[in-house]
Amino acid sequence: MAVSSIFRQPRKPKILRSELNQFIIMLRASDVSLIQFGQAIAKHPVVLKQILRTANSSLTGSAVEITEASHAVLFLGTNRVIFLLNTLPPEIIEEDLLSDGDSVVKKT
Repeated sequence: MAVSSIFRQPRKPKILRSELNQFIIMLRASDVSLIQFGQAIAKHPVVLKQILRTANSSLTGSAVEITEASHAVLFLGTNRVIFLLNTLPPEIIEEDLLSDGDSVVKKT
């Protein structure tokens, strides 16, 4: 076993650009509930962390800790969450390329 493999940092979680775009579409759609959005975003802890961090920031003035994505969106508003999704740090976004059909191929 190589020493370098022991000390290798775990790979940081990322989200595909196409998944991020789907979240923005969900927030803009009038037929998607905040609960559905919360369930979808919960599968991506790296994005959920950013939303909850913003909602619980001292700048927002929340008197209680927000722990659910749907509550965070309700508190922040969809426009602010869409802005947050559009301005996520590039190191957590993985670009992808669309291939034939609807399948997504990761860019390596």
